[in-house]
Amino acid sequence: MTITPEQDELPLFGGGQSKLEKAFWTFHGKHPEVYSKLVEFARKWRVNRRARRIGIATVYEAARYTLNIDRDDESVYKLANNHRAFYARLIMRSEQDLAGIFLLKQQLIPCSFGPDNNSLPPNEGNAA
Repeated sequence: MTITPEQDELPLFGGGQSKLEKAFWTFHGKHPEVYSKLVEFARKWRVNRRARRIGIATVYEAARYTLNIDRDDESVYKLANNHRAFYARLIMRSEQDLAGIFLLKQQLIPCSFGPDNNSLPPNEGNAA
């Protein structure tokens, strides 16, 4: 399921509080297949491994590889690592069966969707 402004009531949809969030929404709008691939891999992990959690970085790298393997140099997906935290929040918010699959951390500039930033542990490393 791809979230679009017509389907969802996200506050400030596409106009988040940070440049990073705005860039994410622009990319997501142009490349909904990335979201679909991330959801596919997260579901496979949960079903095949029976694991409660996986890192968004692992799923993201698998999607980066898969989406680019058969493409020529001109059309390679440029998947910015800055989008990972936003994809983690969006997936867990939009896909009920994947709620809680990613560990979230506070963002320097709070995201306009997902859990309250203050309820999350401080970001002291590489987490969404």
